[in-house]
Amino acid sequence: MSDYKRLIDKRWMAIGKPLPFSVYDSQRKLLLAQGHVVESERSLERLLEQGTYYRAEVADDDYEVIEEAPEADPVDPLTALCRDYSNIPQRSRCGIKIAPRETGESYLCWVIGVSQQQRCLVLTAPVRPDKTLAAITRGQVWFCRMFSSTSVFRFRGAIVKVAFEPYPYLHVVVPEVIEKRLIRQLPRALVSLAGILTVPESHPVTVVDLSVGGARIGVDKKLTLEVGARVQLGMSIEVLGKRQDVCFQAKLATSYGVADSRHPGIAFYGLAFEGLDERLIFMLHGYVQQRLASEYDGLGQVLALGGAARE
Repeated sequence: MSDYKRLIDKRWMAIGKPLPFSVYDSQRKLLLAQGHVVESERSLERLLEQGTYYRAEVADDDYEVIEEAPEADPVDPLTALCRDYSNIPQRSRCGIKIAPRETGESYLCWVIGVSQQQRCLVLTAPVRPDKTLAAITRGQVWFCRMFSSTSVFRFRGAIVKVAFEPYPYLHVVVPEVIEKRLIRQLPRALVSLAGILTVPESHPVTVVDLSVGGARIGVDKKLTLEVGARVQLGMSIEVLGKRQDVCFQAKLATSYGVADSRHPGIAFYGLAFEGLDERLIFMLHGYVQQRLASEYDGLGQVLALGGAARE
């Protein structure tokens, strides 16, 4: 295959794996050649965001790339939401806001590695809105803030290394004492589950996060729901390898509106569960912990290792 083709199916792109084809941007400029390994989260993001065309220099029958149908029907908003939100590793990656001063401009960096022995985080380099790198040098101390499933952490991290090859990144030391503030009593797991919301009519929804206390759902924005309304949420979850159909009585607690610019046809709402029996509580707790374990990347150990947290 020698012609450029539209790249729709991007499932073959993953960190640490060689590309089965060359990837090009919208101007047909080469982003990464066939056979080269995707080495970092930053490189993967660039491919996912800018990759528009592909071309296989050498045919490989092991890969089937799905191409865009010329007259394909538009994707249903909920189907698109469920598909995109099923990428839990992408959604659960850990971001840290860092800033040179306690107030003022801050930058969102992504954790790409940890060293428990040195209490060190490896972060992507801070980038300004115009895509240029923010000025940062070894020896500086920056203010850092991050969220876990239940808490927010703040600390002053010393920059011990700044590197630009093979991509810009930095090493930040986590101090022995950090500030921790509890923001949620019950841990919440990222999910992408099809459900049915009864209000009293039944409507399809996508559950995008879940805890023992409630859930966040996405619905077609054409459906208007009122905060305070009593609803019923039905869905199916898998616990210890067994599929369980569950149904929750809930109150519509929060309206987030169209909160994701990638999905303008979806409105998000928060539900608070009510009157759960003990069996359902334990089942839901097991499912949430099971999901959280799959997201776990070791960052919590680094923050808690060998030091005291100031509550």
